[in-house]
Amino acid sequence: MITSAFVALAMALSSSTDAELRGWVEHARIMPDRLLMSAKLDSGAQTTSIHAEILTLEEIDGIEKDQSFAGQLADTEDDAMAMLSIAMMGGRTPDDPTPEEVYPADESDSDTERPEMITFRLTSRGGKEVIYTEPVVRWVSIRRRGGGYITRPVVMMDLCVAGLRVRGEVNLADRSGFNYPLLIGRNMLGDAGISVDSRQVFASSRACPTSPKE
Repeated sequence: MITSAFVALAMALSSSTDAELRGWVEHARIMPDRLLMSAKLDSGAQTTSIHAEILTLEEIDGIEKDQSFAGQLADTEDDAMAMLSIAMMGGRTPDDPTPEEVYPADESDSDTERPEMITFRLTSRGGKEVIYTEPVVRWVSIRRRGGGYITRPVVMMDLCVAGLRVRGEVNLADRSGFNYPLLIGRNMLGDAGISVDSRQVFASSRACPTSPKE
C-alpha cells in the first residue's frame, strides 16, 4: 500500500525536476546590453533589486554620449568568477531588506512629485557603464532599521540569469553597502523556474547562451 508520505515525496521530486537548479551566486547580464554582474539569488527576497545610480537633470545634461569600457577588466564571466573573493563566499554578507520592511509608497509620504520616467546608470563588473531611461512601474518605501524610510522606483528589466532569460520588476536601489550589485528575488526566480542550491556558487558557467537570440 502506498502511504501518503511516499506520495508527497514523489510529488516533491517530480516537481523539483521541472526547476533549473542554480547556486546562490550566479552570473547575470542586463539585456540587451549584456552588462555582466554577479548576482545573489535569494528566495527570501520578494522583489529583484539592482544597484543603480539615479541621475538628476543636471547630470543627464552633462553626460557624454560615449559609453565605453571604463575598467581594466574584460566584461567576461571568467573575470567575474576570478574576482569572487573568499570573504564574499564565506564571509557574513549584509542582509537585504525583509519583505516586512518593504511596502507600497504612499503619496502622502513625500511632498516631492514622483516622476513617471526615471534615468539611471548601471555599471558592469568590467566597468562598462550604460544609461537607461525607463517608465516607473511603481514606487516602494523601505523602512530603515535605524528609523525612517527611503523611497525607490521599480522598473521592468530584461535579464539573463545563469543562462536563463527572464523579464520582471526590478527595484532600483543603492546597494553600495552590499556584496552583490544584483539581487534576484522570488519574482524572477519563479518566472525563470530557478531553484536555489545554497551549497553552490556559479553552478552555471555562463550568464547567457553562447548565441543569444536578441
